[in-house]
Amino acid sequence: MESIEVENYYHIYNRGAGKADIFCFSDDYKHFINKYFYYLYIPAETYAWCLLRNHFHLLIRVRTAEEQETIFHSAKNIYPAGTFYGDHFNTIKPYKASKQFSHLFNSYTKYFNAKNGRSGTLVEGSFKRKRIVDEANFLHLACYIQRNPIHHGITENYTGYTQSSYQDILAGNHTLLERNQLMDRFGGKENFIASHQEFREKLGSDFYLEE
Repeated sequence: MESIEVENYYHIYNRGAGKADIFCFSDDYKHFINKYFYYLYIPAETYAWCLLRNHFHLLIRVRTAEEQETIFHSAKNIYPAGTFYGDHFNTIKPYKASKQFSHLFNSYTKYFNAKNGRSGTLVEGSFKRKRIVDEANFLHLACYIQRNPIHHGITENYTGYTQSSYQDILAGNHTLLERNQLMDRFGGKENFIASHQEFREKLGSDFYLEE
């Protein structure tokens, strides 16, 4: 499996071991995404995400050490203590994204196991990652991730699904998302909405994680 390298864009995804559910209640989705931003906000830019009962999808770009340093100091002046990993320090030693993902999955597994009286592995092996090599795949993947609930028959209306970044991006509710950059790359709000409505599956099988 390829390593996660700085300045590259990635589709990060995985599912429950044996395709078992990893989210059972609304609190589980909220806990996962809060922990995701806690561990990954500094080392990675996040453009889109979607959580679905037994799997998840993320669209990220890995920050350089210099970018981590800049965002660390900026965030310390904006967000309350406990918002992101290491914010109690005055300086930062750049984080490796792969290690922070391991922290995330270990933390969520402990939470889920304790809550449900279970033990052992929760997700299926090492998390999967696919490097995004061009702008077309980036834009198609953003649409695919946020439309994912309808691909799995969870809802007929992806715009109303609350466990993805779609509503937050349109409303500007989640300040840890790279909302403005994403909108710019789609050419504005109207094109962002239209691109999702007109989406056609052009990514190729490597980008898909089916149930």
